[in-house]
Amino acid sequence: MKIYEKGPAPSARRVSLFLAEKNIEIPRVNVDIGGGENLSDEFAALSLNKKIPVLALDDGTSLCESMAICRYIDAAFPTNNHLFGDTPIAIGQVEMWNRIVELDGLFPAFQAFRNITGIYDDRERCVPAWGEESKQRVIEFLPRLEARLEHSA
Repeated sequence: MKIYEKGPAPSARRVSLFLAEKNIEIPRVNVDIGGGENLSDEFAALSLNKKIPVLALDDGTSLCESMAICRYIDAAFPTNNHLFGDTPIAIGQVEMWNRIVELDGLFPAFQAFRNITGIYDDRERCVPAWGEESKQRVIEFLPRLEARLEHSA
């Protein structure tokens, strides 16, 4: 089993933090996304969306998308550390907040970064005005997230 990633990328960091909390070590393979390694036919055979992270299992199966990888790890390596909740309401709340943070925080942050910096203008249309709008959406979301985090243990 291996994880293909670019360490500092947010989705890869999510998996790394999850694995650290579960105290699980999995070998890592660094993918040069800036150089387009993730766009190669070889990488596309591992990752349906040509993005990182990807978990490649020993039987040839692979999973892309950070939450899918975390869910797999949680089921394949059960522990007493229930990061997705340990009661029906806790499981629902964890899922709810995962989606809220993704849709209202993470996705706009990605859009702000990509469109303002133009980092991937060789492979996608970058619209600086959309980047600025996305940045404003993140700024407006942060107090809501902070208020929720104040109630977390």
